[in-house]
Amino acid sequence: MNTNEQCLLRYLQYPDELSYTTEILKLNNKILEQKFIAKNILANTAMLNYTGNIE
Repeated sequence: MNTNEQCLLRYLQYPDELSYTTEILKLNNKILEQKFIAKNILANTAMLNYTGNIE
């Protein structure tokens, strides 16, 4: 079960904790976004900078 499923299940069990569940989802999405940026964008930029100065 992933984080989104866990949060949905928790919300269904405890509807009063919607703000807490929402914050967990926001944090999880931010972590996933940072991992994506680090893996795909920063790695490609470093490779371009390394090979771009060779003539």
